[in-house]
Amino acid sequence: GIEEIDVEDLAFCAYLSRKNPLWYEGLLVCVCSDILDARSIALKFLRENVVLMEQVCYAHMPTYRRTLKLKDSDVLVTTPVIKAYGVFKELAKEIKRVFKGEKLE
Repeated sequence: GIEEIDVEDLAFCAYLSRKNPLWYEGLLVCVCSDILDARSIALKFLRENVVLMEQVCYAHMPTYRRTLKLKDSDVLVTTPVIKAYGVFKELAKEIKRVFKGEKLE
């Protein structure tokens, strides 16, 4: 699925799932494939040129920051942010094109 969430929620989820959010032109994107194993994902890509993604979350973040720092109760979370590249850059472009900044219902 694909879902728009708050930057803080995306950063916290990325931290817990050990994923690095990717930023492209004002959009922060995080992709998870927690159930599928890396071998299955790689084979699908090599055989069919298809990238499997179980969950895609995105948030609007106009300015790039190298890290996101969150403090919730007594927990301090720091998540690195990577500038999007390759398929993730194309994914961010497609999200921007399709949803044009509107919240998903």
